[in-house]
Amino acid sequence: MLCVRPSTVLTLLVPCAIGCASDAASKGEVRTLQASVKQLQDENLRLLERVQALETDRAVARAGQQQQPLGPLLAAAPSLTTGSEVPSLAVVKLKPRVDRAPPIDLRTSVQEPDEELVAALGRSVTPASDAPDATQLDGEFAQAQQALRTGNLGGGVERMTRFADAHPKDPRADDALYLAALGELGQDEPGRAAKLLESILQRYPAGDVVQQAMLKLAECRMRLKQTAEARALLARLVTNFPGTPAASEAEARLARIPRTP
Repeated sequence: MLCVRPSTVLTLLVPCAIGCASDAASKGEVRTLQASVKQLQDENLRLLERVQALETDRAVARAGQQQQPLGPLLAAAPSLTTGSEVPSLAVVKLKPRVDRAPPIDLRTSVQEPDEELVAALGRSVTPASDAPDATQLDGEFAQAQQALRTGNLGGGVERMTRFADAHPKDPRADDALYLAALGELGQDEPGRAAKLLESILQRYPAGDVVQQAMLKLAECRMRLKQTAEARALLARLVTNFPGTPAASEAEARLARIPRTP
């Protein structure tokens, strides 16, 4: 039988008691440390929020300083040592200028010029002149040409007729009357065109457009149902200008005109 002494039992129980006491003390210290860490974390969070708020206020203040006008800042700045003055500056916003297109006059009747009128406009070259008012005359004739070329037949006829009446001695006067007659034909006005062509034959019998004017006048007579007058005019052209292209054209037209009984 095993016998244990009381002193031996006491010796074994003392370390156990001491171990339990140490374990309880360690748990208390852990709790204390955890509470301290939690407190530090909360404080750090508060400091971080405060730093962020300060950074936001600083950014707003910096933006406000950048938006301040330059005038007060330059006025408050110290003058240069050279004595030159810094001019005050101001910010000016400029709006882009928008020019509207001019309105188009829809009252002007526009008609497409025929090929014969375009060809005649190309042949009517403005001659050089040393007269004092040559520039003005050239401008008037060019404006009349432009009106006919762009389809403003009514305006072109009026300007060409006015040019011929105002400057009857100008070498382009007979051309102006002939172009005006073509413009009248383009507006289906053979009667008015005939009067202008007759003016060419009367006023400029030696002009360079007489033969073409006689052919065109015969055409007007045919459109006006004046066949006899048209035949007489074509026969006259063949007699007065034999061997010319205009005379050959007149002979061909005479052959196509039926003879009246």
